[in-house]
Amino acid sequence: MPPRPIKTPTLDSLLPPILALLPNAYSAHQKCLTTTARLVHSNHHQLAVEILFATSKELLKINEGSSGVESGVRMIQVMSEAEIKVDDKSRASITQLLALTPTTGPWRKKLADAAIKWSQQFGECPTGDPNLHHYIGEMYYKDRAFPLAEQHLLSSGKRDSALTLAQMMYEWCDHGRLDPGSYAVRGTLPFLAQSPPSILPALTFLTQFLSLLSSSSSAYHKNFITAIPSQTSFSLNEVHLTTSPTLNFLQLALITVQRAPAPGVSGVAARGMDGGIAKEWEGLCRRYSRNSGVNGVLAQKEVQETLMQISTEVFHIPPPRGAGGNDLLQNLMGSLFGGGGGGAGAIGAR
Repeated sequence: MPPRPIKTPTLDSLLPPILALLPNAYSAHQKCLTTTARLVHSNHHQLAVEILFATSKELLKINEGSSGVESGVRMIQVMSEAEIKVDDKSRASITQLLALTPTTGPWRKKLADAAIKWSQQFGECPTGDPNLHHYIGEMYYKDRAFPLAEQHLLSSGKRDSALTLAQMMYEWCDHGRLDPGSYAVRGTLPFLAQSPPSILPALTFLTQFLSLLSSSSSAYHKNFITAIPSQTSFSLNEVHLTTSPTLNFLQLALITVQRAPAPGVSGVAARGMDGGIAKEWEGLCRRYSRNSGVNGVLAQKEVQETLMQISTEVFHIPPPRGAGGNDLLQNLMGSLFGGGGGGAGAIGAR
């Protein structure tokens, strides 16, 4: 007698018994995990991903955030084990689950963090998939979770993310009622401190943020003095002079960074006989840090460290002896709204 043929597992045969257990979320979740564990063991990873996705989606639809997200996180883990790459299909499965995840509690962040970790390993960008960062950033922005949104919108680097970031920062500074300097720094310097500097999102953010601040509906529009041509061939056609040294500095900093030495040029060659553009950068930073005042945004330790990083990496200026440190951008992002800088810590805690 010939051996009985082994049935190939299919979605149609394995998924219905799991979903039939609903609305008992615990039983459906446990059966899903057991079923998919066997599939992974027998090297049917793709089918396991499909079952975990379908089960997670149905659990989230009936507001079972815990079980739904646990199934979604397990789906992402199996995707990593199977080395499934970031593409439109794999990204869409994650964004569908994120859209269904409750806005309250830790569930949405848990799923988003797992997704970014996977995309860092199996996408083209070491900081995570830009499209996924953009989706998550906009999601948090709509939830009014501004600190979480900021991290993803900055990490995305897409033009649309920079536009959303500008709108969010405008709302965060209460339409200009709070000093917008801290918010402008947080949306500009992280891009300029990248290696190489990321000019497009910095330009997009700053021009949009200034446009919003100068609009008639802004509480800050009377602080705009005049606009003058930038007299350069670089991105900013005009510089908006305001009563804020920080806003003025950021516009000039953006232009100056674009005039920095090309990659590969040595510091000695870049400085030449007269100090070159590096000397202009040092003068710009020194002048506006002084104008900002000892309690101003530009004088804050973390901002100064970030400017020093730009000096060293972009303009090839040797750092002062004993200077330096790790995680400068993280320090910048973690400090400006925690104290000083126009009272942003208070609004961030609302």
